[in-house]
Amino acid sequence: MADPAATAPVTQRALARIQDMLRSGAFPPGSSLPPQRRLADELQVSRASLREALSILGTLGIIRVEHGRGTFVAARGDDDQASGPAPTVRRFKGRYSEAEVYQFRCIVEPRAAALAALRLTPEEIGRLEATNRAFARATRELDLVASAETDWEFHDLLMQFSHNRLLVDIYHGYRPVMIESQRLPLARRSRLLEPIGEHERLLRALKMHDPDGASYYMRVHIGRAADRIGLSFVDVG
Repeated sequence: MADPAATAPVTQRALARIQDMLRSGAFPPGSSLPPQRRLADELQVSRASLREALSILGTLGIIRVEHGRGTFVAARGDDDQASGPAPTVRRFKGRYSEAEVYQFRCIVEPRAAALAALRLTPEEIGRLEATNRAFARATRELDLVASAETDWEFHDLLMQFSHNRLLVDIYHGYRPVMIESQRLPLARRSRLLEPIGEHERLLRALKMHDPDGASYYMRVHIGRAADRIGLSFVDVG
């Protein structure tokens, strides 16, 4: 399996810098970014780190890469991905399909949420609430890089709070795949705020120590995330 770190620190810095440049208006929607060699020099990162950052921003729908033409800032009309079957997970093309990833999540995460609901402490609930507030703030501010990262943190905390070490190890072993599956729905701007309410309903069930409710709302959340990228799959939960 690949390096468990989902994104290297250098790539994270490049991501943050490019996103700040775009949000500042330095490159308006529809405009092209500088050539990769010049942009890598400006950001003081390797071209490999820059390509990884651009790949992530492309997944988020912030930019689009046109081979042979260059890299362009997504225009308003590019905000929503076309409906229909989702593409293969970009970082693992040819290894897992999107349906396989979401099926895996529907098997593992609802069970972890149910286990967590049975034993959550007030401190653990507080950590989940704080992480979800950070996720909601980043999403509303259209900081999509931070949104994906805090979404991962929220789900990762729930896995940890299941107190099943084997579940946690399996989930961490596929961390890059999980984060990629959480990035993809963010390209659907018209439905960007939906996960905030889904997390809040899940949190209410967790705070009530309701394992059936926690499992149900986690399954609904993952199913709707799949729907946001136009993916139909069999829920085996």
